[in-house]
Amino acid sequence: MSRFNKKVAIVMSLCLMCSLASFAQHITLNASNITVKQAMNRLQRASGYSFVFYSSDVNTSKKVSINAENEPLAQVIDQILTGQDLTYQIKGKSIVISKKETSPQSSTAINRKENKSSKAVQGRVIDSNGDPIIGASIVIKGRRAQGTITDAEGHFMLTNVPNNGSLEISYVGFSTVEIPVHGKTSFEITMKEDAKELDEVVAIGYGTQRKITLTGSTASTTGKALEANSSVNLSQGLAGRLSGVIINNRSGEPGKDDAIMYIRGRSTLGNNNPLIIIDGIAGRDAEFSRLSPDEIESVTVLKDASAAIYGSRSANGVILVTTKRGTNSGKPTIDFTYDLGLQQPTRLPDMADAIQYAKAVNASNAIDGEGPRYTDEDIQKFADGSDPILFPNTDWYDEVIKNLSIQHKYGVTARGGTSRFNYFASLNGQYQDGIYRKSATNYKQYNMRTNLDFMITDWLKIGFDMSAREQHKNYSAFPSDDSGIFYVTQRALPTGAPYYPDGRLRGGLNPAIMVQSTTGYDKTTIHSLNTTLTGSIDLNKWVKGLTLTGHLAYDKNNSFGKNWKTPWNYWTYDEVSKTFTEQTSTYWPSAQLDESYVGWHRLTLNGQINYDRLLFNSHHVNLMFGAEQSEYHLDRFSAGRSHFGSDALDQLFAGDADHTYWSNTGSANETARRSFFGRVNYDYLSKYLISFICRWDGSENFPKGKRWGFFPGVSAGWRISEEKFVKDKWGSWLSNLKLRASYGEQGNDNIDPFQYMTTYSYSTSSWYRTNYITMLNGADANIIVPGVVGNPDVTWEVAKTWNIGLDGDILNGLFNWEIEFFHTSRSNILVTRNASVPSYTGLTSLPDENIGKVTNHGFELQLGHQKRINKDFLYSIKANFLYAKNKIVYMDETPWGEGHEYLNATGHPMGSHLYYHVIGINKTQDDLTKYPQISGATLGEFIYEDIDGDGKITSYDRKRDDLTAVPQIVFGTTFNAQWKNFDITMLLQGQARAHFYDAPLIDWRFSNIYAKAAKKAWTLDRPDSNYPRIGQRHGSADYWAKNASFIRLKNVEIGYTLPKTWLAPIGVTACRIYVAGYNLLTFSGLKDVDPENSDEETQTYPQTRVYNFGIKITF
Repeated sequence: MSRFNKKVAIVMSLCLMCSLASFAQHITLNASNITVKQAMNRLQRASGYSFVFYSSDVNTSKKVSINAENEPLAQVIDQILTGQDLTYQIKGKSIVISKKETSPQSSTAINRKENKSSKAVQGRVIDSNGDPIIGASIVIKGRRAQGTITDAEGHFMLTNVPNNGSLEISYVGFSTVEIPVHGKTSFEITMKEDAKELDEVVAIGYGTQRKITLTGSTASTTGKALEANSSVNLSQGLAGRLSGVIINNRSGEPGKDDAIMYIRGRSTLGNNNPLIIIDGIAGRDAEFSRLSPDEIESVTVLKDASAAIYGSRSANGVILVTTKRGTNSGKPTIDFTYDLGLQQPTRLPDMADAIQYAKAVNASNAIDGEGPRYTDEDIQKFADGSDPILFPNTDWYDEVIKNLSIQHKYGVTARGGTSRFNYFASLNGQYQDGIYRKSATNYKQYNMRTNLDFMITDWLKIGFDMSAREQHKNYSAFPSDDSGIFYVTQRALPTGAPYYPDGRLRGGLNPAIMVQSTTGYDKTTIHSLNTTLTGSIDLNKWVKGLTLTGHLAYDKNNSFGKNWKTPWNYWTYDEVSKTFTEQTSTYWPSAQLDESYVGWHRLTLNGQINYDRLLFNSHHVNLMFGAEQSEYHLDRFSAGRSHFGSDALDQLFAGDADHTYWSNTGSANETARRSFFGRVNYDYLSKYLISFICRWDGSENFPKGKRWGFFPGVSAGWRISEEKFVKDKWGSWLSNLKLRASYGEQGNDNIDPFQYMTTYSYSTSSWYRTNYITMLNGADANIIVPGVVGNPDVTWEVAKTWNIGLDGDILNGLFNWEIEFFHTSRSNILVTRNASVPSYTGLTSLPDENIGKVTNHGFELQLGHQKRINKDFLYSIKANFLYAKNKIVYMDETPWGEGHEYLNATGHPMGSHLYYHVIGINKTQDDLTKYPQISGATLGEFIYEDIDGDGKITSYDRKRDDLTAVPQIVFGTTFNAQWKNFDITMLLQGQARAHFYDAPLIDWRFSNIYAKAAKKAWTLDRPDSNYPRIGQRHGSADYWAKNASFIRLKNVEIGYTLPKTWLAPIGVTACRIYVAGYNLLTFSGLKDVDPENSDEETQTYPQTRVYNFGIKITF
């Protein structure tokens, strides 16, 4: 605060304190049946006056009604405090509330007696930065009516203070300070900001728990934090924000951009997907990534034994999503948001142009003793463009991908209610265009949600939630994966071209036509509906602490897909006659149509008994027992036709009547599960904590007699900072120090259902007709043949998880940390026997058995820092770090033989690759004879290590690479700052100890090559190069296993909130405008591919960089 501003503040404060002018301010405020706290907040917004009081003096939850039309300030305050034995004084811009003196005469008498042993004291109250705290409350402990507040410089004076008394200093947002007087008359008091809200609660599965008594391992974020995410996909927006969670974004394709999520890494050879719970309902996984941040209250991850409450589906961890609900605010709050985004790929491979390619081919031929394929004159034509028909020079990525593509996000939310009815409603949509030129690719989505709560009586509450989503996924007929558009684009030779100079389409599998609707389309439309009816009965009037809750949920999803492929025309050129000829493509010789329908519904019924009591003011007990049942039904149908008479009619009936070209299939599936679960939480003085959880699960995925499983968990905690010896010695700077540990057994039944049954299928194979049945009533017979043999002992995987953690704050929350160590042992993993059932037995199609074993261990670290520099500027930093490494213990692997155990996958992480170890390049003829070689090795090719020492390079000369595409280390750092009306949010995300197998595009015979290969490859003219020659034949070398570590500027958002004085005349409460960016910068050793891509996926739809511009208006 400047010296001038301080003087002005002092003068204003003195004037206000010495006059009744403040009472002359007139206020308009109307509200019905709101709490005193809400009324105070509204008056503060309307008048600028803040309230100072002790929470024990004022009942802030009392309901009041305010009816003030241009009334004096004092009359409005009287209405707010009506019915309470309170008085108040207006001092400066503070309204100081205190209890009325019940016996003034006795109080005066006491004061007279104490005058001999009391005196006046003065002092100054400042914050940790030395800035004055204006309006801090100073009272004599035990005499709350006797007090004052600090002025604009933080000064105060208080009379009749006992020599043996104590001063209590309090201010909103700061920890209360108590100072003994001990005869002193002058004080300088430093107040420290509160570190945390002790009453903060987190979701724990079938309930919530105060964070200070939490003993499990969780990570959480809020919907507000996620609103700063520029991605249209929620799963991508969580990357780097949650400790212990690995999130890899493999693609940016609209509608197909869901991230891969692992909680504390991979722990099983089977499915590693976490269980997702949305508003208490399981099975809504498809909804998760499509939720809008403005409808989310919080996202919490259960990472240890705390997840055991979800039993047989919890071994991979649990993600809990809580959506927003209504408030008792009376007047609704309406938010409108709009966000415009411009997309472009984060990285694309730098491919050789026609000149580089031609020279590289000639150099490769020279190594093999062959003449050049391209003459100098040919290369010059590529360079100068003098013959674009026969010697084009094409950048295929430039031909296929446009510079920028559009995405939109928009939404409206309404939130409000009364003491009897609360509501939250949202409607939002998004559109995302593909990055292709003349693109047929785009994605549209529309979401709707209503969460309603009705207080029927003082003890009965009913809720009804409904959400609906409609998705439209539109793509070209060609896929974008490693067999489609990007695969062809990357490999297309730069010596070809998409069009002739006059615009005619060239022939071949042309990437420029693959992205267009000319070749057909692939469309999917999805409709989903989720409804939940909830009920809560508060029996506290009859049995203290007892409540009954339950819900009935119905979810329905329908998906309809249509894939239409049509031939297209192209032109060929005869260089002799110099004429063009139009032809029809033969990639698919006639129009083809495939349609598919998948529909499912799920019914879930849940009931819970909850008991929560504080006994003898010390023992807090929370008991919960519940039961749940769900039923699931799925129908699937598909049909296809070809040889359509017209490409203009994309309906099944128009296909060829010949059944030879027909395809029809369908299936149905029903499953059910029943569960019983419970939890016992106990704490003594919020200091000693223990929790027991368990679940009994029954699943139809398993045979009778093996359908039920029991999954227990236990955790304990000790809030060390609450011990007296800690408070006395370190309490001034150490707080919330908590040691916690947990153990749990969790299950994983996320497997293909009915594996206990032998499968059968129909067959019209000629082998069966020849050997068993030829005709049935004059027609070919459908024959039922066995498939995979059933396993009558199949059951769920079991994960035994240990966790130990230590949390704490220092300097009153200036810094905080959480550190955890974990170990998981997974058994009963379903794998097929290999070694124990030799191939000579002739047994094939064996069932999976519960014999696999995997371990996973690591640690997490989370650090936080927050500080307010002054009244205008505050900031916070939060960082998280995870290390997780897994190992295959047993999988009945076929051994490589004695002396070659190093080749086995057992003992290494899942997904480890076998690579030949490169020790150099064959640069001379002596190298070719000195080292063991692969058959037909030439100059410029790799020299491999002869690991087994047999003088040959064979499959035994490979090593396991323990680093895979799933990183062992991930980290993230979030920075938030606010200065006056400006705010900024930044998110850094990264990974380490990961490898990306950069598939070597260096064989010119089949595709184009990397530009770096053309520049660096070994040639007769570059004999010292350590990059292999063009045409290197053996690709499975560790040379190509590249370090996939990276640090990414994942998200940046800069916002400005318009002053309220600008908005009040037009009836707007708040307006914020912002600019943002997503995936803006990536620092990595990989240059031709995004390091987050999966192994060998250099030819898939890339991740996108997005530049955003948006606005949020509140009414």
